[in-house]
Amino acid sequence: MISRTKPDERTTKLGCLRANPQMPYWAARAMITVVLMGLISLGGCTTYHTIPQSIGNNTDWVDAIMADVDAGAPPEELPSTQMSPMTIRTVDEFNAVNFRDLSLQETLSIALNNTAVLRDLGASVLRNPDQIGSGFAKPLARLDPQVGTEAALAMFDAQFYALGSWENNDRRFNNRFFGGGSNAFKQDVNDYVFQMSKRTTTGAELAVRSVIDYDANNATGNLLDSAWQTQIHLEARQPLLQGGGLEFNRIAGPAARPGVYSGVLVAKVNQDITNAKFEQGMRDYLSDVINAYWDLYFAYRDLDAKRDATERSLQTWRSYEAQRSSSRKSGAAEALSREQYYRFRSDLQNAIAGQLAQRTRNSNAASGGAFAGVGGVQAAERRLRLLIGIAINDGSLLRPLDEPSQAPVRFDWDSISVEAIQLRSELQQQRLKIKRREMEVLAAKNYLMPQLDLVTIYRMRGLDKRLAGSDSAFADLGTFDLQEYEANLELKLPVGFRQGHLAVRHAKMELARDRAVLKEQERQILHDLAATVAEVERSEALIESSLNRYLAATDALETLQSSQDAGMPVSFEQLLDAQRRVSESQTRYFQSLVEHAIAIKNVEFEKGTLLKSSDVMLIVDSPSY
Repeated sequence: MISRTKPDERTTKLGCLRANPQMPYWAARAMITVVLMGLISLGGCTTYHTIPQSIGNNTDWVDAIMADVDAGAPPEELPSTQMSPMTIRTVDEFNAVNFRDLSLQETLSIALNNTAVLRDLGASVLRNPDQIGSGFAKPLARLDPQVGTEAALAMFDAQFYALGSWENNDRRFNNRFFGGGSNAFKQDVNDYVFQMSKRTTTGAELAVRSVIDYDANNATGNLLDSAWQTQIHLEARQPLLQGGGLEFNRIAGPAARPGVYSGVLVAKVNQDITNAKFEQGMRDYLSDVINAYWDLYFAYRDLDAKRDATERSLQTWRSYEAQRSSSRKSGAAEALSREQYYRFRSDLQNAIAGQLAQRTRNSNAASGGAFAGVGGVQAAERRLRLLIGIAINDGSLLRPLDEPSQAPVRFDWDSISVEAIQLRSELQQQRLKIKRREMEVLAAKNYLMPQLDLVTIYRMRGLDKRLAGSDSAFADLGTFDLQEYEANLELKLPVGFRQGHLAVRHAKMELARDRAVLKEQERQILHDLAATVAEVERSEALIESSLNRYLAATDALETLQSSQDAGMPVSFEQLLDAQRRVSESQTRYFQSLVEHAIAIKNVEFEKGTLLKSSDVMLIVDSPSY
């Protein structure tokens, strides 16, 4: 009988291990505690760089952020001072400007070197900044901690678990049965658990567990007053039906629910869709840059036509003004020639500065954009600067160096239609979605089976008065005398499988919808491709007609001017009309050249080869962040 033990007697009985010189109780406890804390920090000190904030409650970092929030989030630094926008009012000012000649290939190179964000001409970066394309798209998708590929793989990572528990119990019982043979129960208990677990791609959960406990109490039936027990557990849980198998776990992932699939294969498809979207964004961006380049080319050619027309009308006005002063012509002729001069002069001023009008851009009558035919050198030049990411003003004017090709172009319909179906990024994305839906149908069918799990546990035990050394729990464990095995079958059967059938029907319906969308996308792309091929042939024919019209108008004007210079009577109205015709036909000729260049580009756009034809290869590295 050990009830009502004096404190010093209890200390002697419960401290038998403490008196042992090989492994004192406090030393064993301290050793296990140190091991436990060491294993908890397996990730390394650098992993826990937020300890001062989280554990030490240091809020300096977040306080600094909130101070900026309270101040209205002012800019961290102001941009470097740029030159004020260039303003040109006269032809003389225009002629005095420094020009920077750029080829189309050089322009694309500059644009690609400044593509942290894929710019467009609709100010999407202001209206919808979260949806704007950028070089961060692919690494962001890969690094997504919820649905990225690495996140899906992380579900199969090994998990370490550790537990340390310390108790001291001192109780009195009215019934000796509950007190282990005495009315007073005194106990020291320590528990330590170390576990390494891993989920496999077949759905199995494997675990290796070490359980160590120390128990020193005054129960009368004890073999040892204080004892260490150590156990090694090997546990496996394998789903045999629902949730099991490589196919399901690679598609749905270990934490799947009906209709929610986030396995490695689904994450891989989502990553490929992101890549295709980025390619689509880059294609649209380059298309806008090319459009802006030819817009600027036309603006310069239109300016040339307006300048020539202004100079001719000025000479005509001066001629009739001189005749009026000598009373050889009526004032009406001088006034009309003067009106025409100022008309051409206003057109010239617009051709230099430009107006804030709609320009050529994607999805403007055609996927790659139909030529808008709006002049204005400075407006078109600022537009190109915005797209390629250079300063709005650097003291010079950009000027296209390349000329549009006038060579006849013929496309083989069978070849380009196949290219369009194979290479268009929109179709690639939709086909990838269909493949994802097909996998989801396979995963959904898994929920039509009951949940049947096989659970097996193998244990080895060791028990003695010491933890290590002779007559220890580790030594007893090493004899393999105490071994146990346990096997269980667990069955869970939803009656009717209503949710499983819903998951399958929903997955099949989404698959059917995406297939129908793909067919309509293919029809739309072939329609757009046919339209752009027809546009190439139309613009090609128009080049020749516009050139002949320009030459004819020029001949008519030269004939009238030669007759006038020779003193022959010339119709005043015919002369002014001839001047207008020359200016209009000259502008229309250059417009047809640009229309042809953009139409050829649009064919490459529609058949998915614009990046290749522009000598652009997408190799995206993770941006610094």
